[in-house]
Amino acid sequence: MKYGFGRTLLSAAAGLVLAATSFAGTTSAQAESKMAGKKVIFVPISMGISLTEGWARRMREHAEVGGYSFDVRDAAFNTGIMSELLAKAISDKPDVLVVHNPTVQLLARQIKQAEADGIRVLQINLQSNQPSTAFVGASWERIGREIAEDIVKECGQGSGKSGKVAIIPGQLTAADSVMMNEAAFKVFEQHKEIQVVSNQASDWEPEKARQITATVLQQHPDLCAVFGHWDVHTMGAGNAVKDAGKSDEVLVYSTGGGDSVACKAVEDKIQHRIWSYDADGQGRDAGTLIDLILQGATIPDGSMMVAESPLKIIKSGDEYDASLCWKM
Repeated sequence: MKYGFGRTLLSAAAGLVLAATSFAGTTSAQAESKMAGKKVIFVPISMGISLTEGWARRMREHAEVGGYSFDVRDAAFNTGIMSELLAKAISDKPDVLVVHNPTVQLLARQIKQAEADGIRVLQINLQSNQPSTAFVGASWERIGREIAEDIVKECGQGSGKSGKVAIIPGQLTAADSVMMNEAAFKVFEQHKEIQVVSNQASDWEPEKARQITATVLQQHPDLCAVFGHWDVHTMGAGNAVKDAGKSDEVLVYSTGGGDSVACKAVEDKIQHRIWSYDADGQGRDAGTLIDLILQGATIPDGSMMVAESPLKIIKSGDEYDASLCWKM
């Protein structure tokens, strides 16, 4: 598996098997003693959302069992503050630094610096151009391709629909948006009846996504689908579709961590199909990789420990299944 960032990645299974093999025969008490007193710092884009709260909860559970500290430095959606927080975190010399990248480039230099200083960096869900010790997150290429293929099926040749699609990234330079757009456009290029009529970023803001969608619907009342890159800001897009009375005509797609709010959005037809990467499971995977790193897991040169998130698709209508979502 490759993400196009110039480094070979170990699959989730390979990475976890590698680490497990390294510690075969190690007792739980020995493992805990190796972790006790060590320090982990988490720098998310923002707390107060289900993704980061879910991740932090699971990582904190691992820290409590392992006897190491877990500190959260909240950037509150401010990229300037995030860079400052990361610089301070590096100066505090944690054993592991967990980073949630807003764009592919913003924190690249600091991630490289941390690794050079002997601080192991785990990137969670959104990758930088700069590789690091570990990554936990979704296969954005797969999600972009699968959603595009579903849009082709619903809006393309033989569907009787316009083939018009609006894409709403969070930020055009965020890893998920870069990879999903690249994968989706590869699919659409093979189906000339699909027309992307808008590709505007919402800056992760639901109100901006609502305004973008409302404008697109005025310009293209025969719009067939909206592809939002995160379920939280896509709530705004879905509400614009609903306000226009088009919930049965315009399919709203998104991705997300699969919490109960996402299920409610699908149940209410504010969004129709969400590719969930299960934030609760991601938090457990991150905690597991942190434990293994703190215990001294070694990784082959040029490789990266990766736990790729299994995908679940939450659909409206007869296929709706509330059990696919988790609660905080």
